[in-house]
Amino acid sequence: MGIFKDIFSQTSYRRKLKQMEKSAESIFGKGYVLFEMARYEEALEKYDEAADMLEETQQMLLESDMEDEAKRIEKKARDARFNKCFILFKLQRFEDALEIIDEALSKSPEDPRIIFSRGFVLFSISRYEEALEVLDKAIEMQPELPDAWYCKANALYQIERFEDALEAYEKAIEYAGIMNFEFPRYSLLNIDPDPTLKTNAAGVWYAKANTLDKLGRQEEAIEAYRSALEIKKAFPDAWYCLGNCLADVGRDEDALTAFTNAVHIEPDFNAARENKAEILLKLGRQEEAKETLEYEPKTDR
Repeated sequence: MGIFKDIFSQTSYRRKLKQMEKSAESIFGKGYVLFEMARYEEALEKYDEAADMLEETQQMLLESDMEDEAKRIEKKARDARFNKCFILFKLQRFEDALEIIDEALSKSPEDPRIIFSRGFVLFSISRYEEALEVLDKAIEMQPELPDAWYCKANALYQIERFEDALEAYEKAIEYAGIMNFEFPRYSLLNIDPDPTLKTNAAGVWYAKANTLDKLGRQEEAIEAYRSALEIKKAFPDAWYCLGNCLADVGRDEDALTAFTNAVHIEPDFNAARENKAEILLKLGRQEEAKETLEYEPKTDR
């Protein structure tokens, strides 16, 4: 009977460990829901609770000489801790986010996802040169990571290295069809992005167009803005910038259409409304210009 008792005891112990893992996953899931509800402090508590439970499970597995299972659970615990950095970023606790990322890197120094995340946070607090160094490392490890190329391009743009930025935007576009942006569902300057790749890619085309405009390559910029708008038609900033480019090259009627579209999508877009009125005045359409300017916006832009 002793052997059957031992087998039963082992099976019961394994079942207990599996239940602990499931409970930890459920707690982490609750944390994610709280994160989506913008209840960030509560979400942080749940992520820590889940990680603590997973680490306890890992220790029990090690004590039972179940090393492979322990390694798997250890990774889950690390991921739970690492995901706190997204919440801390939302709370603008950037140094705390970097601390979490650095801790994750100490255990997984060759993970390009974690390396990229560090570069992203550094970019977000305007530490552009440091961000570029980190992003280059992520790209070296995973060359087809569009997130890293996009973030690198934006850092280069900020320090006015426009030619280099343009090359990086083109790489982001080239690899955008290979995998989704990641941090989180990546669209760099929009922390609440549309989860579809195409919408995120529209942002890359828009940023590329801005760079071309800075370089005085307006005709190419116009085409890039149009590429962004083919992906995401309801993109008021792209319509506005397209209108400015069109006006710069003397295509007033096309510029008027672009400004009109921007205002149609976002009626409180004051700059687009003013530029539209300016074009109307230039075209001798004073009444329409007056009507355009008489609109009373609900908010300042």
